[in-house]
Amino acid sequence: MRILYHHRTQGRGAEGNHIVSIVTALRALGHYVDVLSPPGVDPFDPAATIPVDKASTSTRGWGSLWKLMSRKLPNWLFEIAELFYNVPAYFRLRRALKAGRYDLVFERYAFFLVAGAVAARRSGRRFLLEVNEVNGIPNRARKQSFVRLCAAAERFIFRRCSVVHAVSSWLGDRALEAGLPKSRLVVVPNGFEVSRLKLGRSRDEMRRQLNLDGGLVLGFAGWFDHWDRLDLLVDLFDELRGNHAQLRLCLVGAGPAALELGARVAKSPFASDIVLTGAVPRQQVYDYIQTFDIGVLPHSNVFGSPIVMFEMMGLSIPLVLPRLPPIEDVHRDGETALTFPPLDLPACRAAIARYLEDRALREQVAARARQVLTTRHTWRDTAARILAALPPA
Repeated sequence: MRILYHHRTQGRGAEGNHIVSIVTALRALGHYVDVLSPPGVDPFDPAATIPVDKASTSTRGWGSLWKLMSRKLPNWLFEIAELFYNVPAYFRLRRALKAGRYDLVFERYAFFLVAGAVAARRSGRRFLLEVNEVNGIPNRARKQSFVRLCAAAERFIFRRCSVVHAVSSWLGDRALEAGLPKSRLVVVPNGFEVSRLKLGRSRDEMRRQLNLDGGLVLGFAGWFDHWDRLDLLVDLFDELRGNHAQLRLCLVGAGPAALELGARVAKSPFASDIVLTGAVPRQQVYDYIQTFDIGVLPHSNVFGSPIVMFEMMGLSIPLVLPRLPPIEDVHRDGETALTFPPLDLPACRAAIARYLEDRALREQVAARARQVLTTRHTWRDTAARILAALPPA
């Protein structure tokens, strides 16, 4: 097919990584894909597409303007700007659809973005909506002002979709509640291509550089959001470190919670055994993640399919994960990860302790997780399952 992929993001961090991954997978399946980004945005810029590098990513053109607006405007005014963005977006889409013989408009969901649905309907193209968030998400980093108006826009969009692709079952349920017919929903988690694991330095070299040599390393990598509750991971580390002298903690990344996290680490009696790397360039991220012996997500949000989880699966790192819908869409406790009830610290501590005491268990769980990744959750698998849900043209 000829596909026009449309989005309204700044093309940075996890969102940029996701866009690049799904577009690359669609092309690998033999489809012709053009990407229609906001002016000045290029998700394929290598410096812009890894979560832990978001803070230091430079922007230009529309990306710089949107970044400035998102930081400086009052929230209600920013949402009005999102509404008005539909005007230039619609005309850009209409021009693109007239110029190219596209079979499908594939759009990444954004609040109030109705231009894609309208342009696709008027041009007679099928419209596939990729949903990574929805209106009314609890504890969202950026609060919403016009929740009812956004809900109305969402219902308007869903009625015009050929298919809605939700990255988690939680998001899928919210789409159904908003009126989407079940026959037009497909739930497919994110993925990862093991072929993208390019390592610049060896594991031993990286561990020496980070003063982790000889240790047993717990690790987390990503954009430090408050919902990740990395403070709890430091608490757990302090408790476990007393009985495991070789234990170390490595936290790779930066983000809104970094300042508070640094203050918490400074209070740890084992602060010298905790490594905070700060933001890491995209081309070096996997060099850092490979130093982990155990990957831990102390918490996450209820809606997103965390890409770093798939990355650690690809690196054969055994995982400890909360039993949230996006996690359980992929993992089974005791088979591909050790899981625990969300925010149940004793259960999380017990899962980590099991790994610490049983190297064979770590290796077995990591091997099964990697097999599940390579047989079901590559980006090619993800793209193929999404397109398979489309009705005939």
